[in-house]
Amino acid sequence: MHTLLNRLFMIAGLIFVSGLVAIAQDTAAPSEFPIYAATDVDGIRAKEGQKVMVWGETTGSGKSSSGMNFVNFKDTEFYLVTFKTDLKPFGDAEPADAYDGKRIVVTGVISIYKDKVQIKLTSPDQVKILADDEAWPKAAPKAETAEAAPESSKKPTAENASTEEAPKKKPPVDSKLYFK
Repeated sequence: MHTLLNRLFMIAGLIFVSGLVAIAQDTAAPSEFPIYAATDVDGIRAKEGQKVMVWGETTGSGKSSSGMNFVNFKDTEFYLVTFKTDLKPFGDAEPADAYDGKRIVVTGVISIYKDKVQIKLTSPDQVKILADDEAWPKAAPKAETAEAAPESSKKPTAENASTEEAPKKKPPVDSKLYFK
């Protein structure tokens, strides 16, 4: 009798653990985000409210009199912003100093402030500094407008079916999370 009960408990335990593993796999966050060159401002702008990776070379970064840090990208109107209240995780290396003149890849949620595209930095984990000889991540193809797209690219085919994505609805963005 004990052997039968032990086996039943063992089977029930395995089923329980298997269920937990399946749930964890289903709810795991995606490991990859759309990747854009910082110079592709229109493509990045189209991802407002979504998490993306952006790569580029920085230059001319600085700080405001209120302590806000700006990291500017070379030859583009895309930048990173870090509010004074979010500087603690960066320690003594504030973003404007640590990332200026560097080749970086940043991950974050796209927001638009005064028609400028930006990512708010809240952690140094959002940024990876690339070595001079390290390759840039592969950028997403530039977005085409519906009018400019050739008729053949509008219809799914065997060639473009795997690369075509359904348009994603932008989630609502609470500006209080980004602008204090």
